[in-house]
Amino acid sequence: MWSADPQALAQLTHIFTGTLSADNNERKLANDALQQAKLEPEFENYLFSLLVLDNTARSDVRAAAGINLKNSILKERDVDRSFLKENVIQGLLVNDSMVRNITGNVITSLFSIYGMDGWPHCLPQLIELIKNNQTSNIHTQEAAMSALSKICEDSAHQVDREYNGERPLNYIISTLLTLMDPNSSPKVRATAIHCINQFIPLKSQSILVQLDEFLAKLFQLANDENNEVRRNICTAFAQILEARSDKIIPHLDGVVNYCLHLMQDTHEDVALEACEFLLALSTSPATETNKQVFQPKLPLILPVLLDKMVYSEEEIFYMEMIDERDNADVADRDEDVKPQAAKSKSAHTASSKRAKQNQFDVDSDSEYEDDEDDEDDDDDDVNQWSLRKCSAATLDILSLNFPGDVIQISIPILQEKIVANEWPVREASILAFGAISKSCLELAGDKIPTLIPFLVERLSDNEPRVRQITCWTLSRYAQWVNEEARYGNYSNYFQPTFQAIMNCSLDSKKVVQEAACSALSSFIEESDSSLLEVFLAPLLVHFAKCFETYQRRNLVILYDCVQTFVEVMGHDNLAANPQNVETLLTPLLHKWQSLDDNDNSLWPLLECMASVAATLGELFAPYALPVYERASKILAHCIEVEQQCHTDPLIDTPEKDFMVTSLDLIDGLIQGFEGHSADLINGANLMQMLLLCFEDPTDDVRQSAYALLGDLAIFVPEQTVKPCLSSVVVCIGNEINNRNYTSYAVYNNAIWALGEIAVRCTNGELEPYMNNFLDLLIPFINSSDMQQAVLENAAICLGRLGLNGGASKLAPRLVEFIIPWCSHMLYLIDNNEKETCYQGILQAIHENPDQGFGGLSTVQGRKNLSIFITTVAHYFEPPQALKNAIGQTLQSFKAMLGDDIWNNHILATIDPEMKQSLQQAYSV
Repeated sequence: MWSADPQALAQLTHIFTGTLSADNNERKLANDALQQAKLEPEFENYLFSLLVLDNTARSDVRAAAGINLKNSILKERDVDRSFLKENVIQGLLVNDSMVRNITGNVITSLFSIYGMDGWPHCLPQLIELIKNNQTSNIHTQEAAMSALSKICEDSAHQVDREYNGERPLNYIISTLLTLMDPNSSPKVRATAIHCINQFIPLKSQSILVQLDEFLAKLFQLANDENNEVRRNICTAFAQILEARSDKIIPHLDGVVNYCLHLMQDTHEDVALEACEFLLALSTSPATETNKQVFQPKLPLILPVLLDKMVYSEEEIFYMEMIDERDNADVADRDEDVKPQAAKSKSAHTASSKRAKQNQFDVDSDSEYEDDEDDEDDDDDDVNQWSLRKCSAATLDILSLNFPGDVIQISIPILQEKIVANEWPVREASILAFGAISKSCLELAGDKIPTLIPFLVERLSDNEPRVRQITCWTLSRYAQWVNEEARYGNYSNYFQPTFQAIMNCSLDSKKVVQEAACSALSSFIEESDSSLLEVFLAPLLVHFAKCFETYQRRNLVILYDCVQTFVEVMGHDNLAANPQNVETLLTPLLHKWQSLDDNDNSLWPLLECMASVAATLGELFAPYALPVYERASKILAHCIEVEQQCHTDPLIDTPEKDFMVTSLDLIDGLIQGFEGHSADLINGANLMQMLLLCFEDPTDDVRQSAYALLGDLAIFVPEQTVKPCLSSVVVCIGNEINNRNYTSYAVYNNAIWALGEIAVRCTNGELEPYMNNFLDLLIPFINSSDMQQAVLENAAICLGRLGLNGGASKLAPRLVEFIIPWCSHMLYLIDNNEKETCYQGILQAIHENPDQGFGGLSTVQGRKNLSIFITTVAHYFEPPQALKNAIGQTLQSFKAMLGDDIWNNHILATIDPEMKQSLQQAYSV
């Protein structure tokens, strides 16, 4: 058996002691020595000896050795660790709690690599320590349970499998159930439940066959004094609900009562887990199926949820500390500013332009969302997922599933609490009105005319958190306010509401500014430009003041708001007065000039500038060249660094958001200047960079690159795309061919760009690649596991490939895709893409009218033609030239088949309303 050299072990102990020294020089020397020691082949065995066997060393030194051992195991996998696997369990027997805990981490790391096949004795040894109270003291038993718990968390799939014809998990579950005993250690009881919980989502047979016994044990421990036991019981209920709701539904009344009781628990984590069960229940299909079981509980559930939406005393304490330094004139510290990623873009839709995401969607950015990034904030205790946020999210879901009950029960409570003297109660009631906004709009419309003025008044509340939540809640009613302004009886509500939010966005507290600016963006997005015309000049001046006032964190929200405003108002409104453009651009250009090329704060500004440039078009001309040159320079630098980091490991990968936002800004300039952008860009240089971007491993980079490619094809194909056509189509083909589920937005844009190229290329230019693209796209459009938007773009692209002489290649393949083509074209909006797609398909049909549908003498061929004609009938307003072409095609089919077959076979299966439409439009 291997044993450590005492002198070498003493030297390693000395090194680790040095790494923990307060003296910087000593620490540096020790770390250098440690790097040398890592080169020794038996280094891990020495780390183990120091961790487990050396009782003379300090606890922190042994712990440092253990941490290094764990990291070494995870880093180097192809190593003989027989000695470690045979002896590491001994660390759980050591009296030192730190050593036991770190040994558990080492065991978990080893098991994650070797599993049961490579370390079959691990789980039996742990179970033996857990079960055998005669050889294991309580500390050892708990340490072994802790190690088993970590293995169950990290390697549940590994454990849930057969080994040598048996399922060890069956025995493990049985053992864990026996440990769920009121007389066992509280930590053991809690950990046993936690271990079993890891296998319920896997729907493991080992637990499902013992689920009734598990539930009985949970009920037996329901009133356990240990808070971790109660917390894990709630988690178990939620897991069982998800995996086998039929097991929990018969006990639902008692389980709901239990969780409502625990929501009053003094331990926040227990109360939160209890609320998590109610949230899971509100979203579970079982609730939809068993509404009659759950619905009677709402009178008990809703008041508790409303009560728990009030900030706790601890949260209020932290907020008061935060708000003291939250003044607008205090610069943000680096730690106050979360790292900002470029906004995720939607892929090109069948109408070609990316849709702007609604950042106020309750599922993506709600006031009560569980935002993991918030955990890095200084005000972590306020912003992290909490009982308050979970309660609000549950209320939101319940208001959608049981709108009538929620309105009936909640409104009387909220009407009383919303005028409470205690601001936290007032604030929570306003939050609740936001959470149930959709139900209020549907079923409590008579309350909204009173609610909106009250909320506007609350924007002047003395408490900043009340002003903050009021902004958010008002944003949830933005659609109602805007619709009333256009069509309703309360048209006079828009101006004071909008003005109050504007005023609030210059609040003295940054947290209120952020909420108000987001609400302002929401109102703008919901508005018709005619409603905003009166605010055009004042808003631009207002934005300029915000740029002077806002610190770095809130500038991100402001950029988005300005971008939304520019897109809604459009070119003509902004161009009506030259002063508008100057007022808009002056603060943006000031920020543009003040930020370095490597400043992450440039990302949201680049995104904003992309929209502004695209909207202003020629009005942006005085600034276009320097803006393009800088965006191009940033992009070129990132590409260069990206290439260097592949050959030099010391060079860090560039921030890809610089590439994404630079590409988007160049795209915005192309959209804004259209054909004139040829005078602005260096076509050859831009295409060279774009081709490299097509090879980038990051999806967002390629997505933006293909979006830019499509716009270059639309506006400046001769100067950019056509000279590089061979390389471009190879990249597009590779993107489609190498697609995976996560990259759908990328290959969607690539397909869209190919369609734009096809419209503008002659047959001679695309002919060499046609067969390859048809071989890629035809199976693609026939697949059943693609997103609808991608299939629509593929259908459009296939049709467009029939233009400019491509019909001769497309015609023989029509029968392979005409039916899915029809299904994806049926309800597309009318636009240029749809028009050109139809033109290409009609040309292909003319090349081969009979065989294109599989032979019109066959039943299937005639059925296919009927489907095509139905699709044509749904194209209600084609341009006149296309309408004439469609009419000629239909008339030629009618003449070819004769009246009898036309009327009794082709038109017989078409909806009477559609037949009438065809008769009126095409006289067929």
